[in-house]
Amino acid sequence: MRHLLSKIRLFVLFVTFLPFCEPIQAQTDSSKPGQTTIATWQDNHTAAFMLLFDDSWPSHFQVAIPALIERQMFGTFYLNPGKGEFTNYKNKWATEIWKTGMVYGNHTMTHKGVKDFEDAKREIGDCTQTILDMVPGKNPRLISWAMPGVGKGKWNITKDQLNALLKEFNLINRPTFRDHGAVYHLKKIEHYTKLVDIAIQKSELGYVIIHGLERRAPMNTKWQDFWPMNQDLYYQLLDYMASKRDAGQLWITDHISAHQYQTQLQTAKVQLLSNDSQQIKLKLTCDADPQFYDHPMTLNTIVPASWKTATVKQGDRETKIDIQNSKAIYHALPDSSTITLHEID
Repeated sequence: MRHLLSKIRLFVLFVTFLPFCEPIQAQTDSSKPGQTTIATWQDNHTAAFMLLFDDSWPSHFQVAIPALIERQMFGTFYLNPGKGEFTNYKNKWATEIWKTGMVYGNHTMTHKGVKDFEDAKREIGDCTQTILDMVPGKNPRLISWAMPGVGKGKWNITKDQLNALLKEFNLINRPTFRDHGAVYHLKKIEHYTKLVDIAIQKSELGYVIIHGLERRAPMNTKWQDFWPMNQDLYYQLLDYMASKRDAGQLWITDHISAHQYQTQLQTAKVQLLSNDSQQIKLKLTCDADPQFYDHPMTLNTIVPASWKTATVKQGDRETKIDIQNSKAIYHALPDSSTITLHEID
């Protein structure tokens, strides 16, 4: 589901993200130059957290997105391109919203369910194609999937048939709605912040699933979107997340980026190629399919104590970084290409 703007945001590998937090894997005093660890989460954050928005509701761009932009955050928005709430504002979704850094996911075309396998292929496949047509970027690419909640008898394909379609359209199933739904499960601010705290305590991926957001005057308040989350609670949640992010504890990300990082981390390895007083060379690899798994990973490399600044070069990308306590912290791709750290005199 990554589009062009997301790729720019994700490939900040060589735009310095400082200050970084301390790495998850602590180095000992005996660490030698060239020794490198891979952060559990991007930028050495303790945990990751996702904001997931369902059903293409107008309050997403009226309330949710402006607050995200203000706090330099983004979310994953699960679209129903054949649903009236989307078609009434199609141009905004197609030409404006994704340019703010928001990421789109597949929630079927109409949210009405599926009659049979062929109908499911249309509902799911056409939604994927709509996203690919709207948002520039790699094709094919991974897109987040969320099965819509529909009435009994409205979802008429088997689990195996669904999995076959997800594979065909490069869709990644998001975590369950259970116990994570705004308004439905989560009613007080402590319910929301508890999910953030649990993610941090366990160094894992947390999330909240939101449908509508409350509209207030001067917006049209004659009607509200489905399960509208109270604005005050929403802003309090965002501010709480921002405080944890700024403390180095929380990577606020989209579903596909989190999935890629987790998948890559499972088999990621760093190999030291050479090491001297002025230059360190290494490479980062993983076993995941590079066509779909190309998310920058955070590396922490011990460098000579005399280094104060350095350049990091991988392929045609190069950046300058400051050294912190004999440690270089930077982003790199797990594509086996040589990564060169060079001291700047």
